[in-house]
Amino acid sequence: MALFEAGNLAKLAGSALSVTGYRNQASGFDPRSGDGARRFGGRFNPPHSFPVIYLCTSRPCVVAELTRQADRQGLVLDDLLPRELWRITVELTKVLDLTHRGTLETLDIDPADLLRDDRQLTNEIGEAAQEHRFQAIRSASVTGVDDVVGVMPENLAGAVLLAELIQEWTTASDLP
Repeated sequence: MALFEAGNLAKLAGSALSVTGYRNQASGFDPRSGDGARRFGGRFNPPHSFPVIYLCTSRPCVVAELTRQADRQGLVLDDLLPRELWRITVELTKVLDLTHRGTLETLDIDPADLLRDDRQLTNEIGEAAQEHRFQAIRSASVTGVDDVVGVMPENLAGAVLLAELIQEWTTASDLP
């Protein structure tokens, strides 16, 4: 794994992205806040840092991510339920697209390094993207099912996140 040079992000303008994504979460929280990721950390942000709203680009990705979470915690899927499934739509103008080969070459990143369980590299990328005012990071899901988009609400500069609750999961049989 090569060393990540945060300054290389300045070479990238970012790309526009119109996305309708999906996220699951426990009930009772604002799906547009990113506060849970701020407190507990995520793929592109360390714990106690900045908010990130993690979206999947498809419903199967959401199920795969939740299943992976249960597996990593030594739980069965029903142990993480009930959950809410939200559809979130947003128009972004400055996205760090880690699915684009040119972006990975500029940053000297091997795509396999983005999928490791160790989050040191992805946290460094997220911190640098936050500092360089990227609105989101797009990357392949570690599950191998579609892509994820980590939206950085502090950098949205007026972009509106439209959120709609579309389903409540109470048992594993409720998942699509």
